[in-house]
Amino acid sequence: MRTNGPIAFLALALLGTSAPAQTSQLEEVIVTATKRAESLQDVPISVNALSETTIQEAGVTDIGDVAALVPSLTVSTNVNPFATALRIRGFGTSQNDPALEASVAFLVDGVYMGSSGLGMSDLTDIERIEVLQGPQGTLYGKNSNAGAISVTTKSPNLEETEGFVEASLGDYSLQRYVGSLTGPLTDSLAYSVAGSWHNRDGWLKNEVGDDLNALDDWNARGKLLWLPTDALSIQLTASHVDRDTSCCGADATQTAAVTDQLVAQGLPVLKNDAFDYKNNVDIESNFDLTADAVNIVLNYELAQATVTSLSAWNDYDYTTSTDADRSQLAILGLVDDKYTGEQYSQELRLTSELDGPLQYMVGAFYAYEERTRGGPNREPVVIGDDIIPVGGAQTGLGPGFAAIVQPGDTVLFNNKWETESFAVFGQSTYEFNESWAATLGLRYTTEDKDADLLTQPFSTAAAAAAGSALVQIAFAPVDDSFSRNSDGFTGLANLTFFATEETMLFTSVSTGSKSGGFNGVAGEGAPREFDDEDTTNYELGVKSQLFDNRLQVNATVFYTVFDDLQFLAQQPAGVGTFVSNAAKGSSAGVDLNFSAIPWEFLMLSGGLQYLDAKYTDGQLDEDGFDVPYAPDWSGNLSATLLLPLAEGVTYLRADYSFMSDYFTNPTYQVDSVEQDKNLLNLRLGWRNETWDAAVWVKNATDESDSLLSAAPIAYSGTEAQFLEAPRTWGVTARYSF
Repeated sequence: MRTNGPIAFLALALLGTSAPAQTSQLEEVIVTATKRAESLQDVPISVNALSETTIQEAGVTDIGDVAALVPSLTVSTNVNPFATALRIRGFGTSQNDPALEASVAFLVDGVYMGSSGLGMSDLTDIERIEVLQGPQGTLYGKNSNAGAISVTTKSPNLEETEGFVEASLGDYSLQRYVGSLTGPLTDSLAYSVAGSWHNRDGWLKNEVGDDLNALDDWNARGKLLWLPTDALSIQLTASHVDRDTSCCGADATQTAAVTDQLVAQGLPVLKNDAFDYKNNVDIESNFDLTADAVNIVLNYELAQATVTSLSAWNDYDYTTSTDADRSQLAILGLVDDKYTGEQYSQELRLTSELDGPLQYMVGAFYAYEERTRGGPNREPVVIGDDIIPVGGAQTGLGPGFAAIVQPGDTVLFNNKWETESFAVFGQSTYEFNESWAATLGLRYTTEDKDADLLTQPFSTAAAAAAGSALVQIAFAPVDDSFSRNSDGFTGLANLTFFATEETMLFTSVSTGSKSGGFNGVAGEGAPREFDDEDTTNYELGVKSQLFDNRLQVNATVFYTVFDDLQFLAQQPAGVGTFVSNAAKGSSAGVDLNFSAIPWEFLMLSGGLQYLDAKYTDGQLDEDGFDVPYAPDWSGNLSATLLLPLAEGVTYLRADYSFMSDYFTNPTYQVDSVEQDKNLLNLRLGWRNETWDAAVWVKNATDESDSLLSAAPIAYSGTEAQFLEAPRTWGVTARYSF
């Protein structure tokens, strides 16, 4: 019927190769935002969907590329991919501490990923990516109170054998190889295998070691689809991810306390520019991840409904290292900081057919998750010999700084968090007539959370006897067990009106919740426990298609309230973070998306968001902080020009996105951490039914933007900037069969 946002135009571009000019209408996009297949234009919620064609044509390889096509979504990463923050309409959190759960739920093939960092690897053989805006507390449950990102991978093909191989080469010694193969084994059994290998040198220059932000990643996924009867289908999926990267290095500015010590030791002093992509560090920034996952989906069709069972397991472990002082001096580092995670989940659903005035879905969900940090003899904090001269100069204490810290001081971590949750839910839509429909949904969730925390600082400084050593202040000691239980309801009420067959209006109120927990790292005076965060969202929207489906315009007005907002703050000592319920917040604005075919050879899509996000109560409001990553205006525009050439199609695609002024740090908001953003990606290629070859450039104007600005380290004054990748270019060739 219809499609949405930065998606459909490119789908049209690939519909025909020898006669592209025949494409004159926007293609219908089917989404599963409501956990059933429906036309995007018939779903009364705010959703951006990226089709397989858009993913390929726009060169989408990771979640950051998705954000460039969805104005409401921002992505920022600091010390490692598991500390990535996904924000929708201005609100979201980084999972720096395993105790903190995401505000934006991340799902792969319907499976909720307890750590959104598991979704940060290469996007391979993807059928569709959906970005759901606003709380999704009824169908998606906890930790979707700001929205949800749902990634759907391609299913095996029971009809014929098909596949592709793709190779990309580019600057910084880029090599990326992707492949997929699927087909039938018997009349009722089909398979698919897909994988990728991605290798690239670092783009942050380090003259005393390996360049930072390099990649050496690979992943593989296999699927089996079995149809033992006409009514029953069983799909088994297994995947493995292996990442060995030098993520995530940062550029930095240093104070005289650091540069004077560099000079004293005869070490080079770099230009004090945090945006020149040059930084010398003596500890490599490494991230090593292995992750495995298995899920089984069973669908059994009854006369008027379908029973679905989704069973899933995933297991991961990773280590991360970073030079916290961002210099060649031996001041502070984290080396082989180890984390693990394991999750089991089971969901059962009964979903009615779409026929008839009453449609319903009822279900139950269970999940168990365990996360750990450290272990016996795990002491990743490394305090080096230069801490005293640098800290003494920066704080003005001189040699007296040695009283609170000594080289070799460290911290032992041996922390474990366990979460067990159970939910029952239901959602029903009743169509009063061809024009009016109402939807009601309700979910009850109960959750038990336990934490066994051992954080033990060790110091030989004189102040350690009084508990006042630097590591004791930054990492408050704890050796205790904690537990908490929470339960509650989330829900949805929605009213839909089809003014015409091409125009739908809807209004809704929905709620969501995010789990509380226990800080694994808490500085002196910081709280150990933090509460659940609750969200209420109000929307009024319209979805329309005009001019014989050559133009589609979707718009939503929204107002969202966040109570007991979970806030991730940096420790006063400048090392580590902790979570507290520091404020209330609100997010109000307008979201507009359009798709158009103004000319048979030209496809356009874009989006524009006006956002008024602010803290409305609590400490953050009293201190006058702005909500970070919440520009007043953000948007994107995509254009694809198609011209027939040599029994194929030449195409030129441009993707432009922008954000007006916004802060890149939640509490340290000086002028240097406020920026705007403009990003331009270009792709020129030729394709036919078999071949697709293109040359591309990302960040074509070579903008030096910060993904995150860290607050200065108290004892060195270092200000770190985690930068967007500079301009990169490459060539990609795909062979399909």
